[in-house]
Amino acid sequence: MSQNYLDIARQGKNNWWRYLIGILLIAFFWLIIGGIATAISLIAVAIFQGVFTLDSALLQQQLEEFLKTRSTINYVIHNIGFIFFLVGIFLTVKLLHGRKFLSLVNPEGKISSIRFFTGFGIWFLMGVLVTGLGILLEPENIEFAFQPVQWFSLVACALILTPIQTSTEELFFRGYAIQGLSLITKQPFLLIVFSGLLFMFPHLSNPEVERGAIWLALYYFSFGVFCSLITIKDNRLELALGIHAANNLFHIFISTRDSALPVPSIWFIKQPGDPKWTLMWFLGECAIFYLIVFGLGQRKKLQSNRTAESQETEEVTSHK
Repeated sequence: MSQNYLDIARQGKNNWWRYLIGILLIAFFWLIIGGIATAISLIAVAIFQGVFTLDSALLQQQLEEFLKTRSTINYVIHNIGFIFFLVGIFLTVKLLHGRKFLSLVNPEGKISSIRFFTGFGIWFLMGVLVTGLGILLEPENIEFAFQPVQWFSLVACALILTPIQTSTEELFFRGYAIQGLSLITKQPFLLIVFSGLLFMFPHLSNPEVERGAIWLALYYFSFGVFCSLITIKDNRLELALGIHAANNLFHIFISTRDSALPVPSIWFIKQPGDPKWTLMWFLGECAIFYLIVFGLGQRKKLQSNRTAESQETEEVTSHK
């Protein structure tokens, strides 16, 4: 088995037309089947709440208003499509390519929980520190909106659905897409940029983009680039899986009114502020994360290797 993350694509059946069919199959499960399941769920909620009507225009208006509400059931409905997205990826990798599904994660085909929680823990902690600093600087910009029943039900659902949502995106954008493109080019720069663009475009429909399309587009692009960079650097996907999960789960604690994830958070930021600062803060977090995981880690590894080499030298000298 290959020990290089990019070379995993050469396992199984990797004809170009299989990737073309694979992308179409994944899109079908995500957008068509997932969209139908989401629509059925919305109609079921409308019937349950007694607002269902045969007037299509009125029904559409009511459903659009419901999708803007911050409730656990709305959060669940928003994540239904990702379940089918994940199923599409699974079937494509297993049946169309004849590979292990977890080969999208690393060459061994096994998830390293240590690596995942390293990414999750560091990113979540940085989120706490940055948010705490923001609260200290602008306490008047934070609204306390804790609703115990709603929030605890949200946590129970989010601990299941958010990792599914974020992992699905990582498995596709960083796993399937990058590995597939590596059959054409092995240039890391091209792979990273491609993944960043591919991640950016679907997120441009998020309501947050109205704050500043260019800066938020750059933010989404940078997020995709960073996750791709550390995936190729680490030769595995777990760090990106952890970062993405921590990033989205953080919204159950503090969020904005225009967030793409309609959740009843504990706190809300009244005015998100200039989007270019969102990008700047994010790039700073990326630099710190990279330094912690690769900079300091590599230095310690190098020092330990040098220590081991010196000990071996001393042992050889003493035996002479």
